[in-house]
Amino acid sequence: MLRQDLAHRGERGQILIMFTLAILVIVGMLGLVLDGGAAYAQRRAEQGVADLASMAGATAYLNTQGDIATKSAAADAAGHLIAAANGYVDGVDNASVEILVASNPYSAIVRANVTDAHRNNFASLIGMSTWDVSVTAAAETTDEPNGAIGAMPLLFNAEAFPGAICDETAGPCTPEVYQLPGHGNEDVPQDATQFNWTIFCQASGNPCNGNSDGVRDLVDGGGESDTIYLNDDIGPLNAGTHNTLFDALGSHTGGVFPVPIVNDAGEMVGWAYFKLLSVEGASEKVIRGYFVSPVNAAQLVVSPTGGDAELLTGVYVLHLVD
Repeated sequence: MLRQDLAHRGERGQILIMFTLAILVIVGMLGLVLDGGAAYAQRRAEQGVADLASMAGATAYLNTQGDIATKSAAADAAGHLIAAANGYVDGVDNASVEILVASNPYSAIVRANVTDAHRNNFASLIGMSTWDVSVTAAAETTDEPNGAIGAMPLLFNAEAFPGAICDETAGPCTPEVYQLPGHGNEDVPQDATQFNWTIFCQASGNPCNGNSDGVRDLVDGGGESDTIYLNDDIGPLNAGTHNTLFDALGSHTGGVFPVPIVNDAGEMVGWAYFKLLSVEGASEKVIRGYFVSPVNAAQLVVSPTGGDAELLTGVYVLHLVD
């Protein structure tokens, strides 16, 4: 009997130990679930703050006048201000707020990284008193010109830049020589030495049908009076002589006017100011001149009829990208 009682007591002791361990496991798992849910809720709150901070930074970058450093500093300050207004101050109560600005003259991506410690309740019983909860958000803003008034119907390839730009204030400029593309389907300028005539898909009632009459109308009028946008179609002329166009362009010798810049596929990527110095239509079929601005320069001004008309920037883009 004594042995049986001892055996029963041993079994009850083992069961008690196993039950205690099971309770600890259940409590631990329950703690992880409850604390994990709370951490997820905190993450959602942090994500909202990061979204707001990145958008605020991008808005400040867009609205601030000055160079990139000035605009970036404004974006950084605005991002931290919004985060602090929502309870996340960098370096306070284990919170970390980082505002990163990747920018160029026309656009910026403002990223907000927010981290804070989640104070656990149940999970602390098994040695995990806190978890770091981190989120990130990025907002993009663009201020790149996407429309122009008064563009002359001359296409140039983006490969001409920056080599073809001349600063007239630094001294005399040497003109570059631009020739028409080859025959056949080579109607888009393929390198830095070529140009071609174009039509902006609405001139003379000939949508996207490049023809000498339509192009000449544009030249005679001093450029396209309607607004041309980057996503508009263009209709380059087929390779040919087009003598009358050289004659018409000759009347603009000495003038400075905006021209569309394209890639190898003939897609517009922007505008630049071109100064026309001479036209050789009778024999060489070339034009000579140089650019006085880079592509989409911030200071670019378009003059369709001799008076000043602003370069259009269209609708500013401001949106979350991450």
